[in-house]
Order: sequence, then structure tokens, then C-alpha cells
Amino acid sequence: MPLRFLPQRLDVLDEEMSVAANAARMAPGVNENHIRSQLARFLFKGARAEQPAGTLSGGERFRAALAATMLAAPAPQLLMLDEPTNNLDVASMRQLTSALDSYQGALLIASHDLPFLESVGTTRWLLLAEELRETTAEEVRDLLEASETG
Repeated sequence: MPLRFLPQRLDVLDEEMSVAANAARMAPGVNENHIRSQLARFLFKGARAEQPAGTLSGGERFRAALAATMLAAPAPQLLMLDEPTNNLDVASMRQLTSALDSYQGALLIASHDLPFLESVGTTRWLLLAEELRETTAEEVRDLLEASETG
């Protein structure tokens, strides 16, 4: 099963390469027109796609890494995201939600962002504490609220 992993640190991008070159490197065999059209969906059109990854802001860097990750050929059937909403700007959050809405495979998301997890239609909740166990959104909400209050 083809799978892709987008780490929290976004270290999948080569900082010296352009956004387009990074996407091409991560999606060998995918034609340039398809890469460019997919990058445009993530707000990297024209000259923006030629910008070196090392010059991107946090939200832009996330969008570039997500676009490149999702361009894999064959398309990943499992996409694993580690804390995808950390440090996102509004445009990047919209792009993430939109990309996940159109994604056709399974998602495995590690996150503390309960509203985000609910917005993407999470159907199975797992809690990793002393052991991994199935839980509910309500229990996760209660645990997060308890940790915020003390």
C-alpha cells in the first residue's frame, strides 16, 4: 500500500530547491503540468512555485510540503500527518482542510487540535497514554480541557 508521511518538522523539503523542484523530486514520474496544477491548488502559481523552499514562511512551508507529499505517484492510500495544524496561518489552514476533504485515502493524524480533527470527519479516536486504546471525541475534549485548567 502506498503511504506518505508528513512530519511535524516539515523536513521533507530541500531548502535550496524551489517548491516545484521539491514536488518533482517527491513525485518522480509525474509530469510537470500535473505538478504545476496541483501546486496552484496550494497557492503556488507561476513564479511562486519557483521560490526556494528555504525562503517560505511557516504556513507556506507547510502548504508546499503537503502539496509535494500528496503528489506522490501512485497516489498514497494512507496519508500520515504529525501535528499538521501547528503554526498555520489562515490560508494554510484552509488549504489543509480543502486538501483533506478531496483526499481519497485513509488518514492517520496525530494532533491536539480537537476542532481540526472534528472538522475533517475523524471516525476513530485513539488515545496514547500509558497504552494505546480506543476512545471518543468527548473523552479527548475532557482530557484537553483538564490539561488546560491545571
